[in-house]
Amino acid sequence: MRESPYVRSLPYQLLPVLGIALVLAVLGPFGTYQRMDLVQRLAHFGIIGALSWIQVVLLAAWFGTIEPIDRWPVAGRMTLVGLLAAVPSTFEVIAVHSWLVRPIPLSLAPQLYPENAFLTVVVSVMIGLFVEQRLRAKADAERERVAALPASKPASSQPAPALPDFFRRIPPALGRDLIALEMEDHYLRIHTALGSDLILMRLRDALSELGPDRGRQVHRSWWVAEGAVASVDRTPGRLVLILRNGLHVPVSKTYRDSVREAGWLEK
Repeated sequence: MRESPYVRSLPYQLLPVLGIALVLAVLGPFGTYQRMDLVQRLAHFGIIGALSWIQVVLLAAWFGTIEPIDRWPVAGRMTLVGLLAAVPSTFEVIAVHSWLVRPIPLSLAPQLYPENAFLTVVVSVMIGLFVEQRLRAKADAERERVAALPASKPASSQPAPALPDFFRRIPPALGRDLIALEMEDHYLRIHTALGSDLILMRLRDALSELGPDRGRQVHRSWWVAEGAVASVDRTPGRLVLILRNGLHVPVSKTYRDSVREAGWLEK
């Protein structure tokens, strides 16, 4: 979750969120203009906005780890995030209103939820579209960088087998001894014999570029290269591959038969 694009882009989201809170405080929607003065509205929308924002970001980051939901269109996924985030936010509205103006009973939560959910969904979808636009821009820049790289030439007169395009994405400092790939939300952590680094890419797209012969997927979030397994940890209830660089990679039940067929469990 720490590598989620929603978490990584928090500093860029701050000004738009503050702007929305300021506009709402000035306009005073949902009767707040009549019940509160400007200072109270600023405090009300500032506190509720900040809390809802953090809740939306954390939920969006969590959903990014659930692949079926992460495949939804961004508007649909963030609408669900907004609807769920509005549940605690409704009780926060009650608490802040009771503190700033006058106490209101918790029994009014079902009546307050729809209007609060409307605002939370709008903010959530805006954040989702903002983050998606940043990801697309970075992905476009990465594609342009890879396309601009010169094709490698063999050192001898004998033609060398062409490397998949994925190897051109690996930062030069990491070399080409690929050991494993680890999915971290929209990002991919590349592990080589020289270290690791993040690139903006989905694991399924990387596997498509690498092809089926250079390794195997062993977990929803992990791919391991051929020749990278040094030993196997068969702790009861779990199966873990120990790689040449000391990395411990879990094997899920879904991929266990594939790993066994590859002979990796005989290490």
